Amino acid sequence: MSFPRSRAAAVALVSALLASTPFPAHAEIQWPRSELSAHVQAYFAQLRGDEASARRFFATHWSPASLAETSVETKLQRRTAALERTQGLTPLEVVNEDSTSMEVRCRAGNGDLVTAIFEAEEAPPHWLLVVRLEANAPDGPGPGAHPPGGLGGETARNRGERERPSSAGPGLSDAELADRVRAHLNQKHEAGEFSGVALLVRGDSTLLSDAWGEADREKHVPITPETRFNLGSIGKLFTRTAIAQLAEKGKLSLDDKLSKYLPDFPHANEITLDMLCQHRSGVGDLFNDKYHAMDHSRLRHNRDYLELIRDQPLWFKPGTSERYSNGGYALLGEVIAKASGEDYYDYLAEHIFGPAGMLATGAPIEGDGTRGLARGYTREDAPDGKERDNVAMRPARGSAAGGSYSTAADMLTFDRALFAGKLCDPAWSAWVTGDSRPDHGGGGSLAGSPAFGFGGGAPGITSEWLHEGDTVLIVLTNRDPEVTQPVMRPLRDLVRQVRPQRKRGRG
Repeated sequence: MSFPRSRAAAVALVSALLASTPFPAHAEIQWPRSELSAHVQAYFAQLRGDEASARRFFATHWSPASLAETSVETKLQRRTAALERTQGLTPLEVVNEDSTSMEVRCRAGNGDLVTAIFEAEEAPPHWLLVVRLEANAPDGPGPGAHPPGGLGGETARNRGERERPSSAGPGLSDAELADRVRAHLNQKHEAGEFSGVALLVRGDSTLLSDAWGEADREKHVPITPETRFNLGSIGKLFTRTAIAQLAEKGKLSLDDKLSKYLPDFPHANEITLDMLCQHRSGVGDLFNDKYHAMDHSRLRHNRDYLELIRDQPLWFKPGTSERYSNGGYALLGEVIAKASGEDYYDYLAEHIFGPAGMLATGAPIEGDGTRGLARGYTREDAPDGKERDNVAMRPARGSAAGGSYSTAADMLTFDRALFAGKLCDPAWSAWVTGDSRPDHGGGGSLAGSPAFGFGGGAPGITSEWLHEGDTVLIVLTNRDPEVTQPVMRPLRDLVRQVRPQRKRGRG
């Protein structure tokens, strides 16, 4: 069965489906009774079916406007890739829902927690426009137990539907967007739920650049737009850029075995660089029991992190599954050093931060006197429930898996440098943000109106880089993800409501 492409007939058909659908449809979850809920339940059902059931799902529950931009064949390929990454999804809880959006917390078949985010048309029957899967942290206490995980787990929003039709209705003007973002952050700051910086840019115009709260509460140092924040796992994008540069220059191949660079590392002959980049190596997490028990001040260089994973069993046979791995990216940092002949941190400074013009970005060592850094504040392990400095919970220095410090302006500079091809060619730039490999005949570019987003989170650290068409929103904070993520969700929705305008050039 498929929806009639008449909207009135489709509304009637969805109403009939709702009337005949038992609620809850899954023993572990209470589904809302709504048109969008029917589409979302159908999404999870088709993941358990074959290709024919997936085709019926797209014909019945997906927006015709979206199908006009992205073919069913392409959507089937993305479905296959999502199933390979997750090994299936079991819905656990609806965490947010209105008529045009829903967030569902899920358990992936590989054991990870994932949030599935659904966006739908504004008009009934609210056909689906976008489905994005965001990686969450593993269960349990510690620095890894914060979405998106580790010293910042890069979110997987870039892996969802990258094409999104414009929202129905007139949309927001630039001034309206800036006013609403500012008003939202003002309100959240006054409620004690936000401190940080926000930079909102559309084309060549800066719509908002502002700061809220204190960078150092003990010394009462205010946050300014020039304050440097810990980026968490957004730092993995710098590592991916370095890999892209070295691959483009022929100094390494993604098909190389890890043993070519680190021959003594366990299982190095079974793991390729591509597996490490795609979280398919089976290498475990850095923030494990060994990390919790050690003196974190000893972690002063990327190579120091390797001892945390050297003797750790693999999660799975390399290449057979996917699971978010900070350990895999620490290994990539040492691959970069071997392939380039330069120290990992020196390589980033010389070949990424310098050429891009990111003068305030780097990986300082705790206590080295670097000025302008925001202290992080967390409630984790605080017996009185009050926020405290996160210095005892984080390493002395970030790694190739994350933990560099930067400003919102520098992150915008990084965005612009990728788009302008200053760091690597367009196909490799697109690979950095999640596209296919250009060395295997795939790859595209960041031209047009791409949509992607990355985030990082850990105790006292939350970062967000959202790129939607010609609009970029960067938010950096020194608070826990549990505090900041609810603040961010409405901002993402606002950015996606901007009024279409003629394409502008990039500076």
